[in-house]
Amino acid sequence: MYDDFPQEAEGLKFFLTSAIVCLVGLVVWLSVAQPMGLGHGAAAAEASTGH
Repeated sequence: MYDDFPQEAEGLKFFLTSAIVCLVGLVVWLSVAQPMGLGHGAAAAEASTGH
């Protein structure tokens, strides 16, 4: 299949790599930005919404 559509396969590979990098980055950012889980993170979220 990849031999018939080399450009499509390359695009799919790039898309999957980008999606994985984004997901890993999001998980790392969440774990670093809100290490306390529902404690400090929830208070900061409420403060940012104006409640």
